[in-house]
Amino acid sequence: MKKLYNKIAPVITKISLVGLVVGLLAFLIPTVMLKSLTEPWPIFYASMAKLIGTYVLWVFGALLVVFNFRDIWAFLWELIRKCIVALKRKPSLIPLLMLFASFLVYSLNLSHLSDTTALIQGKGMGLCQFCMMLFSLLSMLCMLNAFPRRKKANIPMLVLMFAMFGILVFCDIHYLNGIAAALTREISPIQLNEETEFIKKAYDMLATYQTMIFVTAGLVVLLPVYSKLIRKIKTSVAVEDNGAMGQIEITD
Repeated sequence: MKKLYNKIAPVITKISLVGLVVGLLAFLIPTVMLKSLTEPWPIFYASMAKLIGTYVLWVFGALLVVFNFRDIWAFLWELIRKCIVALKRKPSLIPLLMLFASFLVYSLNLSHLSDTTALIQGKGMGLCQFCMMLFSLLSMLCMLNAFPRRKKANIPMLVLMFAMFGILVFCDIHYLNGIAAALTREISPIQLNEETEFIKKAYDMLATYQTMIFVTAGLVVLLPVYSKLIRKIKTSVAVEDNGAMGQIEITD
């Protein structure tokens, strides 16, 4: 049975790869066509082709996973092992990644913030928006310099980084208060509707951003704790001794 599996697996793998390419094309082409189609029957045919492409992707993807499960699992395990080894060498990557994620959340929603600032025109809101972008970048640079490799933490950089975190939180709170004041003021308050939906998106994003900054600060504070726990994880690869080596004699 094992011999039969070893013979079939490469063939099924090649067929699955071809099927995945065909399924991907059958999914992407109708998806692009649906954006320009207006007649009902072409839309129906394109939708059916997209549905068939989706099923083809699922079927051949499942076959590829089943017949290559060991190789895929070995690849994933090796990838996880290398990630843990990297974290052992530099555990400060964890708060750095969280800080980078918070920067992405902020920068990808800049359009909502700009529209909100232009509409409300509250005191200091534009300056807060600029400061949050600036100090988000500078805090990442400080974190990179605060934890040099194989050296003790750079205390002045850590102090500067936490000061920037404080500025970020202050600007965030000030901006959120500006939105709240504009929505609840007695004279001509701003109404939330479809046209001003970006205000709600900006408010929710800033609340999320503030939470991520607090999480980043917590990860930096707890770095000595979880770095010790990470180092206890065994990542060494066992090397089997086949006993083939004989005795080595060294003579003059």
